[in-house]
Amino acid sequence: MAAAVGARAEVLVYALPQAVPAALPIIAADRGFFRAEGLDVKPVFFSSGRDGLQALLSGQAQIQSVSETPVVHALLAGERVAVIATVARHHEAELIVRPDRGVRVPADLRGKRLATWPGTNSDYFMHRFLSAHGLKMSDARVIAMPPEEMVSAFVRGDIDGYFAWQPHVQFGLDAVPGSLVFPAGALYSGWMTVNMDPRYAAAHPAQVRAILRALLRAEAYARLHPDDCLAALSRRLHLPPKTLRALWADSRYRVELDAGLAREMGEIARWSMGLSGERGLPPNFRQYLLDGFLRAVAPRRVSL
Repeated sequence: MAAAVGARAEVLVYALPQAVPAALPIIAADRGFFRAEGLDVKPVFFSSGRDGLQALLSGQAQIQSVSETPVVHALLAGERVAVIATVARHHEAELIVRPDRGVRVPADLRGKRLATWPGTNSDYFMHRFLSAHGLKMSDARVIAMPPEEMVSAFVRGDIDGYFAWQPHVQFGLDAVPGSLVFPAGALYSGWMTVNMDPRYAAAHPAQVRAILRALLRAEAYARLHPDDCLAALSRRLHLPPKTLRALWADSRYRVELDAGLAREMGEIARWSMGLSGERGLPPNFRQYLLDGFLRAVAPRRVSL
């Protein structure tokens, strides 16, 4: 039996994206694993992890999950963010387009109106996708738009396609039958990170370890009870279990810290710095991965 963190547990706000790779923290909250570790965790959902990260940075949340790209942008801007673990590897970034607007292959994107949400992993995927197909940003008309607005704009025909993640891509497919989706494939795979303010983490080590134990419980439960997990995600993400079943298989759910994360963050930083014209080398992102907490709980899950 887990020991309680304190006689009266502080309410911890966990800022979560409406995204399938955030499954483990959603399950940990839904199945009471945080509570079993003596934590009072309140999940709060955002349409994008980037927006959820802002809640962490402003002190409105104590824990937060997002793909690694917004974390890189925050660190380059001098914000205080520490990654204590990752909970999924995913290929969730995708491009959805309307063939009835003349888009059937990547080359057709020239001159088309495309939406992206800057600072997100799908925005980084857009860069890689266009580059892989011999296109520049200037070849298309790129519009900044939050994901919850993309579907409506897509249906109205205000945009010809958008770069996003699930469930926002699925919403577009449901609203405009016959749409085409270009998946990330080998171009990009990301991590769903678990983040905290490093000062808060240092001051509350027992809480951090309890968070990680709860996430490990969620991982074990997900392996044994996938149908229960799909039901929990369906309630939180407002997607039918049948749709979620296909999306579920696109991610690998595991609590870990892997050296590949720091390397990928470095690549994203080089891209971001190039966009802004900033010169010099990106920081060593290994310093922002606080592996001591996970080493104390599950040392074999750390491969830095």
